[in-house]
Amino acid sequence: MSLQSALHSFKVNALRLSTAIRSSQNDEDEQAALKEFLQRTYSDLASLAWNLGADGDVFQREAAPASELVDDVYFAINREKEFEAPARDQPHSTLNHRQQFGDVIEGARL
Repeated sequence: MSLQSALHSFKVNALRLSTAIRSSQNDEDEQAALKEFLQRTYSDLASLAWNLGADGDVFQREAAPASELVDDVYFAINREKEFEAPARDQPHSTLNHRQQFGDVIEGARL
């Protein structure tokens, strides 16, 4: 892989990622697109390093852990969304109405 073909491959990968993000309907699509982008990029870097006479194994070994970082990030994002959502009122209490307020409220008997 020459430097020109590597640059072209990087640009194509970035374009794929941009297109996938723009057309995504949910976080899962974006997560998958980002993982694919990282794996392709690391693979291209490994090929480029090998063709330049360097050892591309480092890039190949790091491709999977780098894409797993995406899972960790989206897990954290989804976890934050859970806590940002408005809390729902509990439909039932551990105490019944009489235990909470007594038998008489403002002159009315329950």
